[in-house]
Amino acid sequence: MKNTLKSSLPQMPLLQSFQKLELRSPYHLSDFQPFSLELMSYTNHIRAIALTFFIVGLLAISSTLSFEAWQFNPGIIKENALLELAQGGFLLLAALLQGWRAFNTHDSGLKRDIRLGIALFALALFLREVDIDKLGSSTAWDALEKILRVITLLMILGFALHMSRRIKSVTRNLGKILLSPTVMLTIPACALYAFGLPFDRELFNIDKGLSQWFEETFELNACLLFFCASLMGNIKTDVVKIQAPSF
Repeated sequence: MKNTLKSSLPQMPLLQSFQKLELRSPYHLSDFQPFSLELMSYTNHIRAIALTFFIVGLLAISSTLSFEAWQFNPGIIKENALLELAQGGFLLLAALLQGWRAFNTHDSGLKRDIRLGIALFALALFLREVDIDKLGSSTAWDALEKILRVITLLMILGFALHMSRRIKSVTRNLGKILLSPTVMLTIPACALYAFGLPFDRELFNIDKGLSQWFEETFELNACLLFFCASLMGNIKTDVVKIQAPSF
């Protein structure tokens, strides 16, 4: 039957005279592009709002727990006590996680530099907050602290030398750097450290113990933000626009 159909086609000139039929949709993929971008924009706004509420709630819980613990035991605000050790723990985790993500997420260029810079900054703050030499009576603790300080200083100097060669790239992408999620959380973390300085110097006419609690709590929340920043994303890759084919 198949052969019969083939042989009958040349005998049907009317069918052969028809032009080629082309199926074509009245809509193109490009017609939906503005809607997709708008939906993506709304989704990003919702995520940003949800993240903001989450971070604010986290800091509120942290401050409340800090106050309750201080009420129960005022000694937690002393050097190398509970609050400072908690700060050191968050900073060390932030430094390790930022460093790990810099070399294990296939980041390159500025993406890696951002994470490395924040990791070294967090490590330097860790060495400032925790007196490692006072963690034990052995002289090994003092030697460990000195070794870590020297290593950290050398890494910071090496990183500064590396970044001095990339000034133009940093300047050109400064907007993207400041708007990257990990940097946007690091900036308020630094601000919280600054808020704690007046209480550290007892510039306000309040009880000394309360002033120390304010200082340590601001720093605790700052360290918590450093840790949260290590969980955030980095600079997003530019969107490559390709002309959508019609169908």
